[in-house]
Amino acid sequence: MTETSLSNANEYSGEPVRRRSSASRALFGDIVQFIDFLTVIATSVGVAAIYHTFALQSLFDFQSYAAAGIIGATGLTALLRRDGYYEFDQLLLSTGNIRALISRWGLVILGLLAFGFALKISENFSRVWLFAWSIATVVVIATSRLIASAWLHRMIRDGGMFARQIAIVGATTLGVRFAERIGAAENGISIVGLFEAGLPDHGDDDAETNSGDLAALERAARNGEIDDIVIAVPRASRENMDKLARRLSSLPVSISICPNIHWLDHTGGAVTHVGSARVLSLYRRPLEGWGGVLKTLEDFILGLILLVVASPLLLMISAAIKLQSKGPVLFVQQRHGFNNAVFRIYKFRTMTVAEDGDVVTQAQAGDARITPLGKFLRRYSLDELPQLFNVIRGNMSLVGPRPHALAHNHQYAQLIENYSGRHKVKPGITGWAQVNGYRGETSENELMEQRVNYDLAYIDNWSLWFDFKILLMTVLAVVFPKNAV
Repeated sequence: MTETSLSNANEYSGEPVRRRSSASRALFGDIVQFIDFLTVIATSVGVAAIYHTFALQSLFDFQSYAAAGIIGATGLTALLRRDGYYEFDQLLLSTGNIRALISRWGLVILGLLAFGFALKISENFSRVWLFAWSIATVVVIATSRLIASAWLHRMIRDGGMFARQIAIVGATTLGVRFAERIGAAENGISIVGLFEAGLPDHGDDDAETNSGDLAALERAARNGEIDDIVIAVPRASRENMDKLARRLSSLPVSISICPNIHWLDHTGGAVTHVGSARVLSLYRRPLEGWGGVLKTLEDFILGLILLVVASPLLLMISAAIKLQSKGPVLFVQQRHGFNNAVFRIYKFRTMTVAEDGDVVTQAQAGDARITPLGKFLRRYSLDELPQLFNVIRGNMSLVGPRPHALAHNHQYAQLIENYSGRHKVKPGITGWAQVNGYRGETSENELMEQRVNYDLAYIDNWSLWFDFKILLMTVLAVVFPKNAV
């Protein structure tokens, strides 16, 4: 198998891609923390209301008890977060989580008492309320932990929504031992299989355990059946290990290696855990946790606003195209999107042809196929406006690597290393490469390599602020266009 064949094994099938919601595990702890925060405040106010209404038959200072609740909630959730008790694996272990809750809550109560005495405000709060609040908080949160733990175990059973699907590359003794250690159901981990690494220097040594080769692994990852890949080939050379890691890096999953001598070759990686086992993380899943949620909200909200604002211009351009020449208003072409899924991109027609086959000729400066109106639209990137419909539909993002025609995608995937890594996120109307001058015709491979480098840098460093920066730079690039044909 050649180095490029892995990235292209399932690239042009056109099959629908099923995405696993890996974000659900990453977000669950944040949601539990937010609920805990509200619970502590609610119990503070609730206990005070009950005590003052039924025992003292008097009004109570809502703001004071709410303030006490906010301080207590901040302290408790901060301690639990610091010590890792909002991690998904810890939330599965209800007993240990409840012990941690009791000990941290005790520290918070002592801190509140010291704070109250120091500021001489402790007399404003009833000791009965403090005792009842302390007990009520533990009881409510502990009960919620038991319920959440039972529900999570049910949801991870048989590879359910919260199960962490792990594929191990390397049909080796190390791979088998790693699978046996982490594959327990109580860890919320499901082992997809052990896949042959296909390396020439004893990358595999236990053929009876393998579940397929790298092509099968890629199909599973592309179909959303894998969350993480762990490489377990301790006897491979450094060169082949690096080559294997690069080949897998185009997949939209997290990639790590088992503890072995190759840890020393990857000093930039971070040590993380898969179940109870430590691994060295090489590549993170793009847009992990809240990143995917924020990116989706950004695309839908900003995309909808831009579409409404631009609608008069869209109608004017459509009418102008119709008046100038016969033919459709829109140019529709198949492109590769997230995870190599094929979608249909919309642009205003700017040429006399609409190529969408095995051979697509790029537009060049002075191209006779470009209409006079099309030249103006392309110069100011107005032909891209219909892609706002792609953004609303979820095929594209406002910001991301620009999608290329299928023919060009196939060509560059064979020539440029890690080219397919661009498909780990949705393609965009604009991107980091475009605002840095790499737009329009890419007649030389060196230019495309630079574009790919910018695209991969964007994926590795994504943030909302980065997107906003690119959008602002795009406005300047449209007003003062370069390299547009």
